[in-house]
Amino acid sequence: MTLQLMKYAVYGRVQGVYFRDSAVKQARAVGVAGWVQNNLDGSVGGEAIGEPENLTKFQEWLKQGPPSARVEDLKTEHHDVEEDHFYGYFERRKGRGAGPPAFTKA
Repeated sequence: MTLQLMKYAVYGRVQGVYFRDSAVKQARAVGVAGWVQNNLDGSVGGEAIGEPENLTKFQEWLKQGPPSARVEDLKTEHHDVEEDHFYGYFERRKGRGAGPPAFTKA
């Protein structure tokens, strides 16, 4: 099985609009594991691991978010991963992270 890791950060009106809980439901529905959290900069970010076609479905959802959100930008970065890196489930992290996942500079 080929798995990919997708780091993501979603910008816009994405906090206080049920984004994280909706992301958990969507990720589980499409078969993606990982996590989501609010970030101090007002974004929502996290990591998702799964088969590429499932990550594509989740990424498409992230571009829209739940009905009450207003997504202005989505940053993603994809990496191949080994199976032992798999989280096994998707979770909503409480509190606020310092910022979006660190992206590799090109």
